[in-house]
Amino acid sequence: MTAGTLQRSAITWLVLDRARACLQEFRTRVGPEAYEVERASLQDFLCGYFTSGTCRHRQGSSIAPMRSSNTQAGGKCLKVRWAIPGGGKSGGFRLAIVAYCEAKVVKVAGAWMRRVDPSDDEFATAYGDG
Repeated sequence: MTAGTLQRSAITWLVLDRARACLQEFRTRVGPEAYEVERASLQDFLCGYFTSGTCRHRQGSSIAPMRSSNTQAGGKCLKVRWAIPGGGKSGGFRLAIVAYCEAKVVKVAGAWMRRVDPSDDEFATAYGDG
């Protein structure tokens, strides 16, 4: 993804099967309107990250690049912490994101509501779907 402001509409956003159930549970809990607000906020946040560099650096405690040999060539694996209304980051999501920066494709490969952090093996399995 290139420097400058990248709009979320310029990216293809995909939610893979391994993430779908968790995100659907959240949508049911908060309702479709609140879900859409959260989804748009997350997409805008990620657009800012992608246009800030090469998708290889850490961004505070919110985004951490991860190594994975399970994803297709060109994919950058990211562990994303996302706060939800009333829960903060400690009660929010952990997301396994695979970003294909040059192709402008983002795959949500895994999603977990934060009760216990998902293991590195769970992330690696999710990245294999990306």
